[in-house]
Amino acid sequence: MADQIEMPLRGVPPKEIALRAAPLISVIAQVRFPALLAVQNQDRVAVFQEVIRKTYPHLTREEIPTALIVDPARQLSPFGGMAVHWRFADGMGAAWKWRISLTQDFISLESRAYQSRKDFLERLQVILHALEATLAPSHVTRLGMRYIDQIIGEPVSRIGSLLRTEVMGIAGSLGENAKQFFTEIHVKAEPGDLVARWGKIPAGMTIDPNLIPPLGEDSWLIDLDVSRTEEDAAFNTATVIDTARLAAERVYAVFRWMVTPEFLQTYSGKV
Repeated sequence: MADQIEMPLRGVPPKEIALRAAPLISVIAQVRFPALLAVQNQDRVAVFQEVIRKTYPHLTREEIPTALIVDPARQLSPFGGMAVHWRFADGMGAAWKWRISLTQDFISLESRAYQSRKDFLERLQVILHALEATLAPSHVTRLGMRYIDQIIGEPVSRIGSLLRTEVMGIAGSLGENAKQFFTEIHVKAEPGDLVARWGKIPAGMTIDPNLIPPLGEDSWLIDLDVSRTEEDAAFNTATVIDTARLAAERVYAVFRWMVTPEFLQTYSGKV
């Protein structure tokens, strides 16, 4: 993988290497569907809650102006006024490690304690089964998998040896003179599309305040989102999970292409 010249946008992903100290700060799966007005109904949502309540016991209800909603796919809600967001979490307040967000046009699973692709997809499958059995969306319009790594501390000073030359780009020749550097690409990639963002973020700044709080130090981000948009796909949990698995594998293939063996060793991977 390290010797491959082109970014791996298709094909079989590499074998996973577990990183015991991975700089992975957030993983998000989002499934979009045609509007379900039943989500506005507390009694209907209560039925869904009962299915997942033991694992995600803490519930909050938020009303958010739709004009300001930007989801991980960078899409605006098609509805005006206030949108209800139901949040189901495993911890109180900001102490959660796993959280579900349910609105009238999407459901998402977020993790701050990602262990493995298998574990994440199993959790997602339980949630989608619950959604299918209670609120019964008819179709899927989009599935996205997003992984965000944030490199901080001493590794930032040797980022040029952690990321391959093609990824560093001009920042590699600027060295410490590069105060801020960010690249974003949108390309076709199995099983749909890839949005890849990476670069150096100065202290006190962020590209996404909802997911990446500003830090008191410089950091480097690798933010990879693989999605598939559907026009008329029936909602079926097994099919959605298959697509999510392919998307997660594509994210991993691109991630492994971007980083060097030194990166893997730095974060306790066995190379």
